[in-house]
Amino acid sequence: MPIEIPTPEAINAFFAREFPSAYAAGHRCVETGPGLAVVRWPYDATSLRPGGFISGPTQFALADVALWFLTFTVLGLAPMAVTSELYIQFLRPAVGGDLLARAELLRAGKSKISGNVRIWVDGAPDRPVAHVTGSYVQLR
Repeated sequence: MPIEIPTPEAINAFFAREFPSAYAAGHRCVETGPGLAVVRWPYDATSLRPGGFISGPTQFALADVALWFLTFTVLGLAPMAVTSELYIQFLRPAVGGDLLARAELLRAGKSKISGNVRIWVDGAPDRPVAHVTGSYVQLR
């Protein structure tokens, strides 16, 4: 039986309750659909690298959260889906605004959920700053 895809509001409430330290970093789900989740990270000048670049670790964390939220569109709000692997390719410097990450399902297998994530600076969805592939597994 297919699960009901959680709304962004339901995901954000779950996130705040289950992982408050990551929620405090500002990541918010802004869109969900069948096999997709979009997450926003609000621009924070205190986390920039020299030169005004949004750091790699910030982008990596955003991609990881986006993939976790993607698993909710397959499993429902399952807190024990955990990162199995995550690979990031930085394409260009990320500067000057909020980051958005769109995670899309590649495959939902019996034990692993795999997806792609595209990250861009708000206002420039046609200019990705990073591409990520990764997978999650559900712990029993």
